[in-house]
Amino acid sequence: MSTYGSIMVVSYQKHTLKTIIEQLQEIKIDEYFEIQARTVDELFHSMITKDTIVLLSSKILLPMVKPYFPKDTPYILAKRMINFANIRELLDIPKGEKVLLVSNMKEAAEETISVIKETGILLKFQSYYPGARFDSDIKIAVTPGDAHLVPSSVEKIINIGSRFVDISTIIEIFNHFKVSDFELNRLSARNIQSLVHLTGELSQEIFTAKSLRNSLEQIVNNIDDAILLFSKDGIINMINQKALHLLNLQGQDMIGKKIQVVIPPTFLKGVQSIKDDKDTFKDINGIAYYIRKKDVYVDNEIFGTLLMFRRTNEIRQIEYNYRNKIKGKNFIAQYTFEDMVSKNQTIIESIKIAKKLAKSDSTILILGETGTGKEILAQAIHNESLRSYHPFVGVNFASLSESLLESELFGYEGGSFTGAKKDGRSGLFEQAHKGTIFLDEIGDASPTIQNRLLRVLQEKQILRVGGEQMISLDLRVIAATNKDLEKLIKVGDFRKDLFYRLNVLPIRLPALRERIGDIGWLSKLFVNKFSRKLGRTPFIFSQNAIDALKSYHWPGNIRELQNTIEYLAHVCDDTVYREQLPFLANFRFLNMEEQKNQDYHNLIEFFYERGFADEIILILEFLSKNAVSSSGRHRMLNFLKNSGYNLSDQQIRYRQKLLRSKGLINVSRGRRGSEITSKGSGLLEYLNNKGD
Repeated sequence: MSTYGSIMVVSYQKHTLKTIIEQLQEIKIDEYFEIQARTVDELFHSMITKDTIVLLSSKILLPMVKPYFPKDTPYILAKRMINFANIRELLDIPKGEKVLLVSNMKEAAEETISVIKETGILLKFQSYYPGARFDSDIKIAVTPGDAHLVPSSVEKIINIGSRFVDISTIIEIFNHFKVSDFELNRLSARNIQSLVHLTGELSQEIFTAKSLRNSLEQIVNNIDDAILLFSKDGIINMINQKALHLLNLQGQDMIGKKIQVVIPPTFLKGVQSIKDDKDTFKDINGIAYYIRKKDVYVDNEIFGTLLMFRRTNEIRQIEYNYRNKIKGKNFIAQYTFEDMVSKNQTIIESIKIAKKLAKSDSTILILGETGTGKEILAQAIHNESLRSYHPFVGVNFASLSESLLESELFGYEGGSFTGAKKDGRSGLFEQAHKGTIFLDEIGDASPTIQNRLLRVLQEKQILRVGGEQMISLDLRVIAATNKDLEKLIKVGDFRKDLFYRLNVLPIRLPALRERIGDIGWLSKLFVNKFSRKLGRTPFIFSQNAIDALKSYHWPGNIRELQNTIEYLAHVCDDTVYREQLPFLANFRFLNMEEQKNQDYHNLIEFFYERGFADEIILILEFLSKNAVSSSGRHRMLNFLKNSGYNLSDQQIRYRQKLLRSKGLINVSRGRRGSEITSKGSGLLEYLNNKGD
């Protein structure tokens, strides 16, 4: 097993899988991750572990593979590029020629056509896949590895092979695993290797044919590296816009000119000292370049030289941006007040207040149950404040142990404990300098941490673990809790002075059950979100399901509502019915006894509110021993009278009607009469147990 995790590559066909795996091995990505490979048909035998990310060869695979992966399995949709080494024959086809693009699926064929067109190859493509109709006059077919599917009427087949994974996808994989010690230079060099191979396959006609030259120029002008191709006698055959820019030749027509005349001599001298087919860093006139040089052969004879180069500071900038993305992944506030939409007046007022409070530097305390959006509000406040261009650092007190939390918050000096880094490490408070620190679930802070937090809030200084020097800070504190801090103060679990330091500007977020009017449109919002994500048609709710959503108490609030809709997006059809709602299923299967007891309690409350609960209980007790027909109702009246309740025949009928409406008795015509149901017997059992 590798150090950082595992990548499972999934494609529809074997040849695509083989191409991608070979590419990943070529760039040595298997030194960082374990690589697994599966076609869609083989997913039955796959095991996805928690440290595995799925790399899908195309977005059209997503709905196919979702059922085989655990919920929340991370995945990346690979961005893929044409293997330039295989397009020589495409460049020979006259512009505007009709060509059949053959693939195993409609979506795959259309996707390949789109990618080829982006390279500037202007042919009239018609997609073909098993079962599709096509123009029988078309005699040329292009296919990314599906030659066996080409119709027999086609005379010429050009197999361009499977597409490569783009460099941006490779970086996205490293980003997912938070790996920062990879060699970006090597990835970049390997990824443009196919372009080098292309030049080895080109013929003299391609360099001289104007229409083909235009196609090739569009390809190289869309490559990030500078490209310069010149013949063995020094005539420039190709140069892209990037090369013109780096060599300060913008706006000049270089094609056909002598390289010694137009290219800066110092650059040429530096290039001449480079051996062929090597990745080289070269300092020329005080500018560091990353250069690759290769001789190009045509008909087994040397044609000229290909140079690919870029300034190393560009590579460093990519690496810098990437590492900053890794380092600052949790230090960026993503949400703004525009993300906090509601029709509830309490929420609207809270947002208005929060916008005003954002302009100050005073400490804010956000109060609200789990899942009400406390961190979203904290991020929105940060983004509205004058500190918005500085870090937003979040820490959850419920997720870390006390010993770990102390070093995370305040940092430590080198050698202060076993396993500590030699040079020490800054804590989250230091990393939030000039910005905002968000202290989530502050009610779970231990007494020790509470003491240290109080000093930070009072003095705006921290002391690292094992340190002796106070470090001054300039930051804003936003805290949040789902607990009643005043109750914790009364039982001695929270410091009163810390509470008053935190409770300077309090904001309360109401629970979802207090904003029922938002449930409908929030549900629709989440339905659209997950339908897009899963590539499915949005679904609707039956009236019974809507009523259940609005009557449910939502202990997990908006987060639970979002999870509910995501679950339904995976399992439901066009309409959601009440029985499909997961929170009802949970009560039915997981808390059946508790739910029954709650139902019985509600029934008794219903009858007590109407003033005849005792009479109802006596009727049920009588029916548990006797069935009552119309002729037997007199015995029931006597039974009630002997128990102290003198009721008329009409009153008995009314009470029977209520019992029947609640499912406690059945009322039949004829001799059978009234009889108690299992629910009625259950209610009596509940009352007897309660009495015990």
